[in-house]
Amino acid sequence: MESRKKPILLHFRSSQSLILTTVTFAVFIDTFLYGVIIPIAPYVVQYRIKVDEANVQRDITYSIIAYAAGLLVGSPIFGYLTDRLQNRRWFMVVGLVALLLSTLLLCLTKTLWLFILGRLFSGLSAAMTWSVGLALITDSFSANQIGKMLGTVSTGMAAGGFLGPLLGGIIYARAGYYSVFAVVFAFVAIDLFFRLILLERRDLKKYEDAPDILSEEGATGSAEGVTESKTPYETATGEVIGREPNAKESWIPSGLKLLKDVRMLNSLFVIVITGWVFSGIEAILPLRVEQIFAFDALGAGLIFLPLAITSLLGGLTGWWIDKNGCRLPLVLSLVLGCPVLVVLRFPTENTIRHKVLLFAIMALLGIVMALLMPAAMTEVTRCVTAIEKKNPGCFGKGGAFGQAFGLFNVAYSLGNVVGPIEAGFVVDAVDFETAAWTLGLIFFIAAIPATLLTDGYLFAKKAPDHELSAVSEVQTDKAAS
Repeated sequence: MESRKKPILLHFRSSQSLILTTVTFAVFIDTFLYGVIIPIAPYVVQYRIKVDEANVQRDITYSIIAYAAGLLVGSPIFGYLTDRLQNRRWFMVVGLVALLLSTLLLCLTKTLWLFILGRLFSGLSAAMTWSVGLALITDSFSANQIGKMLGTVSTGMAAGGFLGPLLGGIIYARAGYYSVFAVVFAFVAIDLFFRLILLERRDLKKYEDAPDILSEEGATGSAEGVTESKTPYETATGEVIGREPNAKESWIPSGLKLLKDVRMLNSLFVIVITGWVFSGIEAILPLRVEQIFAFDALGAGLIFLPLAITSLLGGLTGWWIDKNGCRLPLVLSLVLGCPVLVVLRFPTENTIRHKVLLFAIMALLGIVMALLMPAAMTEVTRCVTAIEKKNPGCFGKGGAFGQAFGLFNVAYSLGNVVGPIEAGFVVDAVDFETAAWTLGLIFFIAAIPATLLTDGYLFAKKAPDHELSAVSEVQTDKAAS
């Protein structure tokens, strides 16, 4: 191998520990920035931009649409490019540039179009972070670790989603508008440090003859049982499941191929439903508790604290998934979510008893999220590897994980758009109780195809391969190449 000058701290910068930390923190920052705007958006639009009070809600809606547009359009594009160019790190850096630009625009804006442009860049940043970051996790860990790692990433999403609105409201009330963004910039500086020092696992192979880089001693969750490095198309048993030698690659986006797979479509359907239900609850619950308990904005934010705490159990779900598959936690979360949402109708009085009941229900919803999100994300990766196992070389050298998580983003964003509209319409047309059991029913309906198709068709003659041990070797070699 040609001698090369090694980067400083090569092993640390390409370690699994740093990769996991970087991606988790990046996801946290994106969800935090999205959430921190929520309590201060009315102030920005009405008092800084000086929009008429009658048009405030309309212009806030425009900003949300701009964020969704950036996420919906950017996710499949960035997923495709990162798979074709086989470079995750620099896409993560570009995503940070978009995040920094978004933060500057939102902090300094005094015109509506700059505020909307800032939200658009927030969506583009989230598209890059999620599509590329989750693909980087998949590249860097063996198949029997993916569930636990994605479960860890989901805790970053839960923490950012809760702390954003909470800290945004508290800091704005106590220290003012610019202090909110001072905290955001501090977090972005930490994120910048992580993304700039990061090296991909494949970079280690460029500088050292390390055929089994996933077994690096001291790295988080070192891959156990990974055999010696094979060619990208041969497993330990001699089975061809990866890219065949001299396979002709196509410029047709792999995302289009993924959409032909019924199992992948089921995964995306579950993700749409997840975004739909949780965004619907976030849209209608704060007003409900304000009416019953006379909570202010801070109190309405605190009701999501039990959900955030219990959703941090996603790492345990990931550990289970790695050993037993995605079907049980995914189906259990959807079935459990149905009655939990239905009983949201019971807290109706401004008493300690009913407040405790509400907090208990929100804690159960957090458990639902802790079961659901790691399983949904892991199932996406397993759909990709299952397709490639059946059709070696169908995704080309770059694979399809970036595009798969791009589709994940699109699906979740669609749910986030539909959820508040549907739930808000039902509340206005009927009442909160009907909206709550309707969301529960949606969860239950999603459990039916999830039962049949998660981990492969339930009644297939051959039992689904949960561990995907053969594919683990393909991932190992892709990460090293």
